[in-house]
Amino acid sequence: MKKYIAGVGLMFTSALVLAETGPAAPTKVPEPPKKPFPHISWKSDDGLASLDIGGALRTNWRDEHWDTSENHTRWLFDTFRLDVKAHYDKAFLDVNYWFYDLNKRSIDRGYVGWQFDNQSNLQVGLPFKPFGLEPYPQFGWSYHIPYFMGYGVSNGLGLKYSYKDKDWDVQLGYFPRMSPTGVRYSGEVGRYADLKNNAIAFTQSRQDNEKRNQVNARVARTFTSGNWKTELGGSLAASQLYNDTTDDNGSYWAAGVHSVISNGPWTLTTEGIRYEFDPKNPTGVSDDSILMGGNGLTSAYLIAAKATIGAVNLGYDIPTPGLGMLKKVKVFNDYSRMMKDKSGWDDSQMYSVGLQFFAMPIMGWVDLTWAKNANPYGGSENGTGWTSTSSVGSNKWYYRTNVNIGYYF
Repeated sequence: MKKYIAGVGLMFTSALVLAETGPAAPTKVPEPPKKPFPHISWKSDDGLASLDIGGALRTNWRDEHWDTSENHTRWLFDTFRLDVKAHYDKAFLDVNYWFYDLNKRSIDRGYVGWQFDNQSNLQVGLPFKPFGLEPYPQFGWSYHIPYFMGYGVSNGLGLKYSYKDKDWDVQLGYFPRMSPTGVRYSGEVGRYADLKNNAIAFTQSRQDNEKRNQVNARVARTFTSGNWKTELGGSLAASQLYNDTTDDNGSYWAAGVHSVISNGPWTLTTEGIRYEFDPKNPTGVSDDSILMGGNGLTSAYLIAAKATIGAVNLGYDIPTPGLGMLKKVKVFNDYSRMMKDKSGWDDSQMYSVGLQFFAMPIMGWVDLTWAKNANPYGGSENGTGWTSTSSVGSNKWYYRTNVNIGYYF
């Protein structure tokens, strides 16, 4: 409890540091502020070409309440990110490259594209796979269950067509291969041979599956009535599930529905996902779980082969016009639950409550997160938090306080 009081104190101290008394608002709308150093922006005189280079530098204060964690009231380097955007006539480029500690890297998206008109374009390279709530399946800094299952900020090696107008958002994607293991931003199905440096040999060494030829489709419709704005959407994904040991193809599919409902300062997002993996494993390897992994920043983990996921997130924006740099504070509540088909495998749950501060170029989060049967929260000693929940700490709630402060340029 004392550590929570300290965390809350740190939160409000940070807010006061960011705030300063500013002048009264001007009578006319000001020009958008230029981004701060070391941001670079260039545009040709004829407007046909441009280059924009920005990014972010972020740090964390973290307090994790389980015995196996080393992060007890500890400041950590989070990431340095470079954002590069360019265009020439109808061609464009968009790359986000992340640098972490432990010599880890990731690309959350990286593609070249062609703009057919104001509404439609084609992206080739590592675009986001269209599915569900975009790009993040929660409001808080701490990721939730849809993300860990591969349904948030997840890219693939392939191409995507996108059409967007004021009412419709239609996206279609084809991904012959998943993104390379060493630069994945989010978790995806992976072979033990590719993830062994961050995997657990005893439970994961015979996992040899990978997705191939994945297709995605996402359609969303926006409705507006007075102060109400509602997006309703549905998503589908399917792929082969190739096993390198058996040289045989299993299958994978997922379907989801989502909504984004806003009225003034309130925003409510919901999501429901059903997914199923049908692997063709060799004799002796259970078909009940699938290996997932990223760039090694977190350990590889097993997930239930068949499950249903639900998520609901509520946010409320509080404008702060009299606090100088601090323009807005968002209060949020995020909850997600994973219900596994396998009998005896208990549900995984995550809940976060917190604040997000907007004092650009500084932005910060304060997350208080509770989780049960979730690998990143005390249940990962044998990597089974998302599956059989048989590890030390299973079916117990663990909590973490996380403060993230970033400089965005």
